[in-house]
Amino acid sequence: MQGRRNFLKLSAGAAVGSLAATLPGTVQANTCHEINWDETLDVIIIGSGFAGLSAAINLKRSGIKSVLVLEKMMQFGGNSAINGGWFAVPKNPIQLSQGIHDDSPEELVNDQVTAGRGMASREHLQAIASHALDSYHLCVDSGVKFREGFNILVGGHNKARAIRTVDGTGGEITRNLYQVAKNEGVDLRLQQYVEDFVMDGNKIVGLKVRSGFRYPDMNTGEIKYIKTDKVVIATGGFAMNKQLCNLLDPSIDPTMDCTNAKGATGEVTLTAMSHGAMPVHMNMIQTGHWGSPDEGGFGWSNALLSITFHEGMIASVLDGNRFMNERLDRKYCSDRILAQRNPDNTPAYPIAFFNYNDYPNDDRVVRALRDEMAWKVDSIEELAAKFDVDASALKASITLHNKHVKDREDPLFGRLMDTAKHLTPPFVVSRIWPKVHYCMGGLKTDVDGRVIGSKNLAPLPNLYAIGEATGGVHGVNRLSSCACLEGLAGGFIVSKTINTDMEV
Repeated sequence: MQGRRNFLKLSAGAAVGSLAATLPGTVQANTCHEINWDETLDVIIIGSGFAGLSAAINLKRSGIKSVLVLEKMMQFGGNSAINGGWFAVPKNPIQLSQGIHDDSPEELVNDQVTAGRGMASREHLQAIASHALDSYHLCVDSGVKFREGFNILVGGHNKARAIRTVDGTGGEITRNLYQVAKNEGVDLRLQQYVEDFVMDGNKIVGLKVRSGFRYPDMNTGEIKYIKTDKVVIATGGFAMNKQLCNLLDPSIDPTMDCTNAKGATGEVTLTAMSHGAMPVHMNMIQTGHWGSPDEGGFGWSNALLSITFHEGMIASVLDGNRFMNERLDRKYCSDRILAQRNPDNTPAYPIAFFNYNDYPNDDRVVRALRDEMAWKVDSIEELAAKFDVDASALKASITLHNKHVKDREDPLFGRLMDTAKHLTPPFVVSRIWPKVHYCMGGLKTDVDGRVIGSKNLAPLPNLYAIGEATGGVHGVNRLSSCACLEGLAGGFIVSKTINTDMEV
C-alpha cells in the first residue's frame, strides 16, 4: 500500500567479492532505513518461464487475490521459450495409443535416479512426476498443441514417454500459459529487476525492484518497494554467467557456447544465498550433447540430432569410427564427445549423419540445410572429403553400423538398434559439440518448495523456489524432456504449499 511505512532491514545482497561487482544488480551493502512501500501484494513470482507461469495460474485459481509475475527481460518466457519443446509425460494419451500401458511416474523417477548417479532426490522427483498429467492437461487446456502421434524414447529413459510441441520450442507453452495467466487476472510485468529482498529478521517481507530496467544497464529504471506475503523464485539457472560457472566448475571449457537466454545469470539465486538460503550442487553444470558449433545458442541442432541419435550414427573425424552409444543420457554422451580432441587439444568436432531421402521435406532438415548448420552430401567420399576423414575407415564404420542394424544388436556400445536404419547416401550431416545447458544446482528446498535456510536447516519464512532455480533434485545429470515437466509441476506443488502456509 502506498505510504505504508515499516522500519525494516534492507540487508546486504550477494556480496561475493569481485563477482558481485560484475553481476548487474547484485546489492553489495545497504543500511537500515525506513521503507515506503509502493504497493502491497499477496504473492510475487520472480521469473516467467514454465515454473513461473504455472505457479501464477495455479495460485490464482486457488483463490489468491493478487499474484504478480516479475520478468527482468523485455520479453516473457526466459529459457523456457527457447526450450526444445520436449515434455516427459508417463501415461500421456499418445503413449497409450501406441500400446504402451506399463509406464508410470515411478518408472520415470527410477530412470531419473539412475541418471543422477546416486545424487538425485527421489522424494523431489516423485513429487514432480506425480503432477505430470496435471501439467500436460494444463498445457492442452491452455491451447498448447503437441505433435500428433509423436511420442518417442529419448536418452536415458526406458520407455517412450517424450511428446513435443508442434513448433519444436517451449514458446508454444509459454505463449499460451501467458495468455491464460493474463486472462485470469495475473499481473505480469516486463523489465522488472529484483535488486534485493526486504527482510524482517530472517523473514522476507518484500522486494526492492528496479522497474523499467533495460538489460543490462543498471542505470535504467526506477526503484520500487513492493510488500508481499510470499515470494516464489522461478528464475531458472545461471548458465549464461560465465564468471560464476568458472568459479564453481573450473573444468568447463570457457570457449564452450551456451544454449541459454541472455538473462540466465543467477543474481536472484545469489541474493537469496546472501540472506541465508542454502545452495546445493552449484558446481554441477550440465552440457547438452546435441549442440552444434555451426550455430549460436540453443539453435536447431537438438531437433536435427533427435533423428541422428535414433536412426543414424556419429563418427570421429580423427579415425572415422563410432565412439559412443548415441542413445544414452547427456552426461555419458557429452563426456565422450568432449574427449574428441586434436593433438593441440582443440575440438575435433564429430560428424553426425542419417539418410536424407527419408526426410527431404522435414522441417528439421529444411531449416538445418537452409541455415548451413547441416549439409547434404551425395556419397561417402564427399562426406569424408568435406570433413577431412579417412574415407576407407568411414566406409568400414558405416558398413559395420549397417550390419548391426541388420542384426539388431550393437556389440560395440550396447546401443538399442530398434530405430536404427541402414545407412546409404545421400546423407544429412552436421557437426556436434556440447554446449553449457542446465544448472543442476540452485537453492535447496523441501519437497514442497520451501527454501531451506543454512543457519538452522529450516525453511526460510515466506520464500519458495521451483524449477531450475532449485538444486539437489536431479543429481549430476538431468534427463532430456524433464525440464518442462519440472517447471510446470512445480507450479502445482508451490501453489498447494503456499495455500497451506497461509492457513497456519
